[in-house]
Amino acid sequence: MVHCKLYDFFNKHVLLRRSVLLTLTIALVVSVFQLSYKEDISDFMPLTDEEKLDMEIYQEISGVNKLVVLFSCDKENPDSTIAAIDLFQESVKKLDTQHWASDMVTRFDMEKVGEVTEFVYQNIPYFLTECDYSRMDSLLSAEKYVSEQLDRDREMLMFPSGGLLSENISLDPLNLFTPVLSKLQGLQQENKFEMYDGYIFTPDMSRAIVMLSSPFGNSETDKNSQLLQLLTSGIEQMNARYPNIEAHVLGGPQIAVGNAQQIKHDSILAVSLAVVLILALLFFSFRSLRNILLIAFSIGWGWLFALGALALFHDNISIIVVGISSVILGIALNYPLHLIAHIGHETNIRQALKEISAPLLVGNITTVGAFLALVPLNSVALRDLGLFASLLLIGTIFYVLVFLPHQVKVGDRCLVIGDSGQNNTNHQHPSFVTHFLSRISHIQLDNKPWLVCIVIILTLVFGWFSFQVEFDSNLANINYMTDEQRADMDYFQKLTADDTVSTKRTLYVVSSAPTIDAALDSCNNKKINGVSQFLASKSMQKERIIRWNEFVSKYHDLLNAQFAKAAKAKGFSADAFSDFQQIINGNYEPREFGYFAPLTSTVFDGNIVKQHQYFVVDKLSVEASEIESVKSRIPGSFDIESLNSSLANSLSDNFNYIGWSCSLIVFFFLWFSFRKLGLAIISFVPMAISWVWILGLMAILGIKFNIVNVILATFIFGQGDDYTIFMTEGCIYEHKTGKPILASYKHSILLSAIIMFIGIGTLIVAKHPALHSLAEITIVGMSSVVFMSWLIPPLLFRLIYKKKGE
Repeated sequence: MVHCKLYDFFNKHVLLRRSVLLTLTIALVVSVFQLSYKEDISDFMPLTDEEKLDMEIYQEISGVNKLVVLFSCDKENPDSTIAAIDLFQESVKKLDTQHWASDMVTRFDMEKVGEVTEFVYQNIPYFLTECDYSRMDSLLSAEKYVSEQLDRDREMLMFPSGGLLSENISLDPLNLFTPVLSKLQGLQQENKFEMYDGYIFTPDMSRAIVMLSSPFGNSETDKNSQLLQLLTSGIEQMNARYPNIEAHVLGGPQIAVGNAQQIKHDSILAVSLAVVLILALLFFSFRSLRNILLIAFSIGWGWLFALGALALFHDNISIIVVGISSVILGIALNYPLHLIAHIGHETNIRQALKEISAPLLVGNITTVGAFLALVPLNSVALRDLGLFASLLLIGTIFYVLVFLPHQVKVGDRCLVIGDSGQNNTNHQHPSFVTHFLSRISHIQLDNKPWLVCIVIILTLVFGWFSFQVEFDSNLANINYMTDEQRADMDYFQKLTADDTVSTKRTLYVVSSAPTIDAALDSCNNKKINGVSQFLASKSMQKERIIRWNEFVSKYHDLLNAQFAKAAKAKGFSADAFSDFQQIINGNYEPREFGYFAPLTSTVFDGNIVKQHQYFVVDKLSVEASEIESVKSRIPGSFDIESLNSSLANSLSDNFNYIGWSCSLIVFFFLWFSFRKLGLAIISFVPMAISWVWILGLMAILGIKFNIVNVILATFIFGQGDDYTIFMTEGCIYEHKTGKPILASYKHSILLSAIIMFIGIGTLIVAKHPALHSLAEITIVGMSSVVFMSWLIPPLLFRLIYKKKGE
C-alpha cells in the first residue's frame, strides 16, 4: 500500500521528512497571513445575490443602526425628566471626543420642519406632476376663483392661529401647491409621540425618548461597544444627580453588541470547561502527555492547512466559519485518536498503519465528500464552511498518515486493549477511566434480541414524528436579549406599531445605478409618485421646468397683474404676496443632487443608500392579495414578508439537498470502496436510522432547526459515517483473521464521541440561543449515531455474511 511505502521511505530519510514538514508548515503560515476576516451573520443566509442585496437595502432603510435611549418619567413632573435628558446630552457631548454621537436628537426641531416647507414652496416647479397641473388648470379656469380664494385667505388670517398660517398663505395664496405639501407629509412616518416643550415623550407620558444613529452600522461590534459604553457613562453621570430616573439604551447595534459579548462569555465558559474535561479524559485514557500533544498538533496542523490552502483562492473568510471549525475539529480528532489508540493494540507501527489506514481513508473521503456538498449552496458562509472543513480533514489525514506514525512511540504507554478484554498500558495498571471505557467497549449490543425489537419499534415511532420537525427562519429567535432588553423592545414595538388592522403590505421599489442621477432617472421612469416626485434626475428636472414655463406663460396675466389687482381690492398690501410672485416669476434650471439636501437629510434620509453604487428606494402600500402581481409589473421591487418566506424555503431546500447529496455521496463511495453492495448497506443503514432518530427526537422535544444548528446536519453525518465505517472494517477484519479488534475500535469511537459530547455539549450551559441549540442537536445527534454504529454493523454483518459462510 502507498502509505506503507511512504512510511518506509520517510523512516529511512529522517532529515528529508523533517525538512518537508518544516517547509510545508512555514509556507502555510505565510499563506494564512494573506487572509482577511469578516463578521457577518447574514453570510449564512441561503439567499440569491439579488435577495441578499434586497436584505441589505432593507436593513439600511429600516434603521438597524438606530439607537434609542428610553428615560422613565414622572407623569406629574416631566420637567425633571427634561432636566435629566439635558444633563445626559451634556455629559455625552463632553465625553464624545470623536463625535460618534453628534447626531443625537433630544428635541423635535420645528424650525427644521418650517425650513423644509419653505424649501418645497420656493422650488415648487421641481415637484409638480401632470396631476398637479390638471388640478391647477381646473382651479384657475373658474371665473371667480382668484377672488373667492383671497376671501378665504383673509378669513383664515382672522382666526387665532392665523399667525401660523400667514407664512404659507404668503407663499401660496391661491392654494395651488397644497397637495404637494400634503403628499410630502404623507410620505413621512406618522408621529405617534407626544411633544412637551419640544421634547419627545410617549403618548402616556411615562417615558421620554432620545434618538441617535451609530456611525458604524450594525455589524462593527467593537466600535459599537465603545459607543454604548459612552452612552452608559452619560447615563451614570445623569443618575448621580437624578437617581430616581432610569434610562435604557435600545436598538440594533446594542443587541448586536450584547450578542457578541454573550457569545464570547459563553464560549470562554464552555471552552474552558471542555478543555479541562477533555484533557483529563485523554490523560487518564492514554496517561501520556506526548500522545495528547501529538493529537493536538495533528488537528492544529490540519487547521493550519485549511486556512493556508483557502488563502490561495480566497481573499477573506468569515470569522464565524473559523469559529465553527471547532465543531469540525471533532471529526479531525478521530484520525490521530484512532491511530494512537490502535498502536496501543498493535505495537508494530507499520502493521498498525496498514490495518488502520483503510477505514481512516474511507471515512475521510466520504466525510470530505459530504462537506463538499455544501459548496453549491447559495449561502456564502456555508460554501466557505464546506470548503474549509474539507481542507481541514484532508490536511489532518495527510499529517496523520504521513508524519504522525514517525512521532508516536510505542513505549509512551499507549492504551492496549487485550484480546481477552483486559486493559494494560505497557505493563502499567489501567486507570479507572480506561478500565470503565474498556468494559463498555466489550458490551455486544447486537446479540440482544429484545434490544433490537425495541430499536425497530422506536425507529417506526421516530419516523412518524420526523416529518414534524420544523425550521425557524426568524433570526430574532437566535438573538440573545436580557429580560430588560426584551421588555423594552416589546414596549417600543407596541408603541410604533400600526393600531389599525390592515391587509396591506409595504412594497419596496429599488432603483440602482453607478451615479445618483442615473439612479434617480431609473426611479423617475417607474412613475411612482413617492420619492421620484421630490427627487428628480436632471433630465426629469428639465422636463418639469419646461412644463412649468408653459403653465406660467398660459396664466401670466392672471397670476400677476390680475392677481395683484384682486389682492389690492381685498385689502391686502402691495408686498403681502411678494414671495408668491417670486415663485411664479423665478428663473429655474436643473440642479445637482446636493441642492436637495433639505429633503434628503430629513424626509428622505432613509431612501438613498450608497454602497458599491447608488440605490433609491421608494415605498408602496399594496394589498397583500395583489403583492405578487404588482411585483411582477415593477422591476426591482420586493417585500420583507416574501424575503422571509424565501429564506425559510431555502433553508428547507438546502437541508433536503444536504441530506440527499450526503447520503448519495457516502453510499456510492462505500459501495465503490468495499466493492460489495452488502457491505455498503451495512455501513449506510446505521446513518440512515440514526438520522430518523435525530429528526424524531427533535420533533418530540420541540427542538427546531435554525440557520446556525442546521450546519450540524453535515457534521453529524460525517461523524456517523466515520464510526460505522470503522465498525464495518472491524467486522471484516475479525471475520478474515479471527483476531478480535472490534473492542479496540469501539473504544476509539466511544472516546471520540465522549470528547465531542464534552466539546460541543458543554454549550448546553450557554445562555445564547444559537449556541444552546448547537448543544441540543449535538447531544441528540451523537447519542443516536454512537448507539447505531455499535448495534447495526455487527448485527447486519452477522446476518448477511456469517450465515452465508463468506
